[in-house]
Amino acid sequence: RLCGYPPFYDENDAKLFEQILRAEYEFDSPYWDDISDSAKDFIQHLMEKDPGKRYTCEQALQHPW
Repeated sequence: RLCGYPPFYDENDAKLFEQILRAEYEFDSPYWDDISDSAKDFIQHLMEKDPGKRYTCEQALQHPW
């Protein structure tokens, strides 16, 4: 983990699953302040909700990060 915690969290499982399905995550400060834009870009492409826009394995391997 780049910041020390998972991308989705809620004590309530139903709310947690809603967050996952909607791909609702944030790069919270101060935990992500020192993480490079390239790393954040990589994560955003991997966590893309739309499977047609989400990185394939090949695209992920080609990412500069």
